[in-house]
Amino acid sequence: MSEWINWIEEAISKKHIKYYDYKNFSNFEVIGSGAFGKVYRAKWKNSRKILALKSLKNATAEKIVYELKIQREVHFHDNIISFYGITIDDQNYSSKKYKLVMEYADSGTLRKYLEKNISRLTWDDKFKMAYQLASAVSCLHDESIIHRDLHSNNVLIHQSNIKLADFGLSKNTDESGTSRQYGMHPYVDPKKFSSSNYSLNKKSDVYSIGVLLWEISSCRPPFREYNHDALPMRILQGLRETPIPGTPNSYLKIYTDCWEYEPDDRPTIYKVVTSLETVMANNTKHHWTPPFNNSSYSSYVNNSSYSPNDDLPQSFRKKGSKSRKDIVDGIATLPYKIYDKNKKQKILDYLNDHHTTPKEIFNWLLNNKRDPNSFLVLGDFNYLGIATEVDKQKAYNFYLGAGDRDDGHIVAQYNLGFMCENDKFGDTLQAMYWYRKSAEQGNHEARECFDRLRRSEQKTVSLSNKYSTEIFDNYNIFNPYE
Repeated sequence: MSEWINWIEEAISKKHIKYYDYKNFSNFEVIGSGAFGKVYRAKWKNSRKILALKSLKNATAEKIVYELKIQREVHFHDNIISFYGITIDDQNYSSKKYKLVMEYADSGTLRKYLEKNISRLTWDDKFKMAYQLASAVSCLHDESIIHRDLHSNNVLIHQSNIKLADFGLSKNTDESGTSRQYGMHPYVDPKKFSSSNYSLNKKSDVYSIGVLLWEISSCRPPFREYNHDALPMRILQGLRETPIPGTPNSYLKIYTDCWEYEPDDRPTIYKVVTSLETVMANNTKHHWTPPFNNSSYSSYVNNSSYSPNDDLPQSFRKKGSKSRKDIVDGIATLPYKIYDKNKKQKILDYLNDHHTTPKEIFNWLLNNKRDPNSFLVLGDFNYLGIATEVDKQKAYNFYLGAGDRDDGHIVAQYNLGFMCENDKFGDTLQAMYWYRKSAEQGNHEARECFDRLRRSEQKTVSLSNKYSTEIFDNYNIFNPYE
């Protein structure tokens, strides 16, 4: 015990951790409680600054040190509650009670926020929250930290943004053992119900994310009509929540993949992040830019062969620098279509904002064609003449590399349809094929393009490729109203 107390005291004395004098806090109010302990809202000195003080139930100095170390690893992420320092409630002179001083979230828990704003939240709002939540968990997983207790009462909202909190059950992946307690039943990996010895892992967090993504879409807690004592067995037998009407298929697929029973059938958190980026880019009607800034960092790697050491030194990335992979993923989510006159300038502005040059990214892409995003961005560079001459044939081939695969990129498929229709890279049926593929993933504009071409009386038809032949075989193109 004394070893851990000494660690805390030394960290404070050396100013590695900021110390807040407890007597300078006032207007205490309990705003949360749970297995971890209590959270208080308190005013700091005479300012209007409101902070949160977190006590840990039955906390030993060792537990507090553990919590501090986790917070120190991930506090730089914009969607994780910031850790400010420590205070000591020594009014009880028989023992020191350490409290963590943290960022205050002004809108409470995600659960209360969803229930309060159910009539106001748009799909764009929901996609943004889902993305921020998955991004925060990806930051934990980057540091080999498993949360293990993700549910809507320990996800907070501050100024309409997600703030992940409560790492009381978090554990480094190289540690053994399992939690003595875990979150509410609907969010728990069903594997835990089949064996109490099952060790919760990264894919357990992904399962919880799936349930939370459903909750964000519906604005209500999961299984609220069910007897929660019977839920573990029902969930183990395959019970899952019902998607709400109007849920975009692309979003629905993300969370249903997350709550598969077998962990190996669930995506990684990085795949969830990139899938949500695609959903956002193709469903929002207004301009949206990924929340990259100098204080945030998360990895969006969805290819297990990728290593951050292929790119920037890990020490640099933790300080907020963006890897080339992150920048490419950011370009891929820019909402502008290839025919938008502003798209080229927006890409150049984005690169400038992230302190890199078009040539640097272009050269990196040529050597790192690993996933749909890299092929998509290479297509954009060739189509728009960024860091290379305009070459629409190369652009088409790169878009084909991104779109003509099992996990085909929704934007690349739209671009292929556009190029077949407008740049004469295929006949009308080939354009319809690619518009349909993009529409099947939730691209409403692609659906409109498909319907427009199907009704058109000016079709060009060539059955020399598999794409046109498939449309010809499945649709009466000469009488679209049948």
